[in-house]
Amino acid sequence: MASEATTIEVDGPHGIREMRVSSPSRVLWPESGITKLDLAKYIVAVGGAFVLANGDRPLSLQRFADGIDGEQFFSKNPPKGAPAFVRSVPVVYPSARSHPQLVID
Repeated sequence: MASEATTIEVDGPHGIREMRVSSPSRVLWPESGITKLDLAKYIVAVGGAFVLANGDRPLSLQRFADGIDGEQFFSKNPPKGAPAFVRSVPVVYPSARSHPQLVID
């Protein structure tokens, strides 16, 4: 069975791109009813300011597999299936281990 998904348009330096949002109706914040699609639309709306504040440096994604009240973990590696235009850079940690991490452009 195919999973529920939708696309949203994201304007960027190379024009408008359609980005896939999996499980758009998944409720992330139950108390207020905010869904994954609501979050994606918000990030698009504040994208310019977000990139100015956080751009051009590696980042980790804080993930919540079972919703905001469930267990959390940090994901350093770019997600599988990330589009080719998503940039990553190698980051070396004090332990000498290296991981590619996403960079917001």
